[in-house]
Amino acid sequence: MNPQQIASLVQQTGFVPLFTHTDISICRNVLKASYDAGVRLFEFTNRNANSFDIFIELRKYCSEQLPGMVLGIGTIKNAQQANQFIRAGADFLISPLILEEIQQVAAAHKKLWIPGCATASEIGLAEYWGIDTVKIFPARQLGGPAFIKAVKAVFPAMRFMATGGVEPTAEDIGNWFKGGVAAVGIGSQLFPAEWLANGEYALVTGHIKKIMQYIEKGKT
Repeated sequence: MNPQQIASLVQQTGFVPLFTHTDISICRNVLKASYDAGVRLFEFTNRNANSFDIFIELRKYCSEQLPGMVLGIGTIKNAQQANQFIRAGADFLISPLILEEIQQVAAAHKKLWIPGCATASEIGLAEYWGIDTVKIFPARQLGGPAFIKAVKAVFPAMRFMATGGVEPTAEDIGNWFKGGVAAVGIGSQLFPAEWLANGEYALVTGHIKKIMQYIEKGKT
C-alpha cells in the first residue's frame, strides 16, 4: 500500500493499536489476538533494546500468517532509526515528535510518516511539508478533545490521531471523535498486563472488538 492508501486506512478504521514488549511470543500472540478482532493496521513501538529484533520477527510473522496486516513502527526519533526500520519492512512510521531528517527519509522511501505534534506551530510545519495526518501527543495532557477542536478550526484539512490518555470507553472515544479526531491510538489499555501474563488472548480479542464498535459509533 502506498502512503496515501495507509493514511486513508487510518481514517477509515479510526484506530491504531500500539504495543511493545521484549518477549517475541507475547508480541506474536498480541498481534494474532488483534488480527482476530479485525485489526489490519498495527503500530509496534520502538521502546526496548531488542525492539528491532522483535520487529523483524513480527514482520516475518505478518507476511506468513496474517495476510493484509499493515505493520508500522512507532517512537521513531531520528533518521537512522527511520532508515533501519524501513529496511526491515515497516509499512509506515510514527513519531512522538516532528523532525525534518525523518521527513526527508520517509519522503525518499515513499513511506507514510505520522509525526507527533503538540502545538499549532508543529502542526503548521507538518502542513507546510505536505503531511496531512499527524499524531497529537500527549493528547490528554494537551487538553483532550477541547484541544483537538481548537486546532481543527485552524487546520480543517489536517487529520488528527489522538494518542496518550485515550480511555477505552464508549463515552471517552465518542468525545474524541466529536472533538474532530480522525483516529485514536490506544496502547496499554488494550492489552492488560494480567491478561498477557495469564495467556488470556481471547479476552484481548473481545476487548478490541468492543473498542472497535465504540469507534464506529463515535465516527457517526
